[in-house]
Amino acid sequence: MLQHVADPVTVLDEIRRILRPDGIVVLAEPDWDTLVIDHPDVDIACAYKRFVTDVVVRNSRIGRQLPRLAVGCGLHVADVLPITTVFRDVTTADRVLGFARVSNRAVAAGYLTRDAADRWLTHLATEPFFAAATLFVVVAVAGTPT
Repeated sequence: MLQHVADPVTVLDEIRRILRPDGIVVLAEPDWDTLVIDHPDVDIACAYKRFVTDVVVRNSRIGRQLPRLAVGCGLHVADVLPITTVFRDVTTADRVLGFARVSNRAVAAGYLTRDAADRWLTHLATEPFFAAATLFVVVAVAGTPT
C-alpha cells in the first residue's frame, strides 16, 4: 500500500514507532519501473510503462526505495527478496494492469496516440501474451542488528 500513500516515510516512521524492540516487519512493494510487456513496437510498450510510472502509481518506484527508506526510519534491513511475477494470460494481467482503462488515460495525457493505443490493445488481445514485474520484499527489524 506504500505505493499509493502520499507520504511513505510517515507510514514507515509509525511502523517503527509501534514495533517492540527486535520486532520484525515485512514490507512488500512493487517497482513498476521493472514492468515489461512484450509488444512488437517497443516504443508503445515503453510509453505505456512510462505513463504507469509517471502518472498511474503515486510511488511507482517504492520497491527499490524500501531498503533505504526503512534504514532512514531506524530499521535494520535483514533481507531483501525480489519476486518477479510473470503473466502469460492477458485476462489475469488485465485485472492488475487495466489495459484499456490505463491506455485511454495515456491517450488523454499524451503518452500514446489513439492509433498506438488501438494497436497496443489489439495486439494484447490477439497475440501470445507475456508481462512481468518485480515485487521487493523487505524484512526489517526494529533496533540495532545483533
